[in-house]
Amino acid sequence: MRRPIAERHAARLGGFTLVEIAFVIVILGLLLAMIAGVAAALVGQQRREVTRQRLAGIETAIALFVSQNKRLPCPADGRIAGNAVGAGIEARLVGGTCEVIGGTANSQTHGVVPWRALGLAEPDVTDGWGSRLTYRVAPELILDDAMDLTACDPGGVLTLASSAPAGRCNQVGTGANDCSAANFPGRCTRPSEYTQSKGLTVRNLASATPIMDPTIALPASSTGAAYVVISHGENRQGAYSNEGLLQDGTPASGTLEAANNAANAAFVNATSGTANPFIDDFPSYAEGTGHFDDTLLRPSILTVATKAQLGPRAH
Repeated sequence: MRRPIAERHAARLGGFTLVEIAFVIVILGLLLAMIAGVAAALVGQQRREVTRQRLAGIETAIALFVSQNKRLPCPADGRIAGNAVGAGIEARLVGGTCEVIGGTANSQTHGVVPWRALGLAEPDVTDGWGSRLTYRVAPELILDDAMDLTACDPGGVLTLASSAPAGRCNQVGTGANDCSAANFPGRCTRPSEYTQSKGLTVRNLASATPIMDPTIALPASSTGAAYVVISHGENRQGAYSNEGLLQDGTPASGTLEAANNAANAAFVNATSGTANPFIDDFPSYAEGTGHFDDTLLRPSILTVATKAQLGPRAH
């Protein structure tokens, strides 16, 4: 006998079919995937913003260091754990060269931002992913008074070879050959003359032409970077941890991104003869040789000197 209509209707209301349950599971899975993707994007954006803020703080701290010392600081050794003796200390040798590994002058291998020399805490020099920020500086700019451009004058005509003291702009008040009103412009050095052949080289991913170049011929001013501070991004590849360990993240660094590795000794300026500039470009998150997720701070020499109130005077 057929069951009454009311009884059949009640049976249908008693549960879901397997097809209906499977459909609900698929919908929930899609929703969860969408939520996870949005959450990951928000977290990534937050970490990038933290990194930008810390880079800005480091730029200000370095400008204050320069205003007090008239030179740029050397890196600290990134291999030293944060709670160990010597962590965050500027590694500068007597005579004005940077040393980080094996007593090799200006190698700057393993160099990170010297937070103690800048009056910062270790978290201030880590990026949004918890990695220490790599730091390299042009060797010629860590010498005593190397960042003091206050005696440079854009209207000057004196060549650097004949200026005094050697390698710097003529100082006001040093005698008959100084850069004073009475001797202007013949005894005054142009800023472009002083910055020529100084600084670090930076290029992008696509072109071998540098975007910051210390070798630009006079009368144009050098665009070399006074220093570079590098966040190695989400993959953390080539960065030191707070425990002093070199990180090997995923995905691996792209072919050119590897030039920014904190363990590399090579850097480029006009006199070093090395051939591997630092790399800066828009992010490229695809895995493989083209991957790039680093962020660089790379101010020019004149920018740093001006922020430190040691820039060229106006005549």
